[in-house]
Amino acid sequence: MKYKLVGLICALSMVIGQAFAMPSSTVGDRVPLKPNELTTRQKVITVPAMTKFSVLTTYELNSNALLTGQTVTVALPENFSYNGVLVAPKGSVLTGNVIEAKKARQNGTDGKLDMRFSLITTPYGLQIPIVAIIKTKDLSGVLVGNNEQEKRETIAKLTKSNPDLDDMLLKTIWNFGENVIVPANTKLDIVLTQPITITPIQYK
Repeated sequence: MKYKLVGLICALSMVIGQAFAMPSSTVGDRVPLKPNELTTRQKVITVPAMTKFSVLTTYELNSNALLTGQTVTVALPENFSYNGVLVAPKGSVLTGNVIEAKKARQNGTDGKLDMRFSLITTPYGLQIPIVAIIKTKDLSGVLVGNNEQEKRETIAKLTKSNPDLDDMLLKTIWNFGENVIVPANTKLDIVLTQPITITPIQYK
């Protein structure tokens, strides 16, 4: 009888201990965060298609040098937020691919550059899949070389330095198409073509 009583007391102690034990998730939440550690909120939001944000080129993008299929990257110069919720912080990198790159030609055909971005990688290593293009007036995402002002300035310089320059040569220069050239440190607008669903992130 004595041993049965001891066993019953032990069993009751285990039941009571489990009843008052804190859930493992709560215990984990109480662990102090390290500086700049990434945490997530238990909430999911959808960033709709046609949402616009800015990026910065880190090197020159040139339709004369880039190849179809080549990987390209640009950076976020500022936080990308939607309705006050942080989607990706400043310093994140967008990765994409060249869908089409055409060089300018002498028959007046301008160069073309079409890029699609598929991933945002934050400084903390978080990866956010996206489908996005560079914002253009026709919403195609295709950049086309067309800088007549630059042609005029080039011809003006040539004729000034050499007044007897052949008219046929000047006409050839004028008729030569323009390549798409986006210099480094150029700010571009990016547009999502498909919505993205994310868990909002915050930085301590």
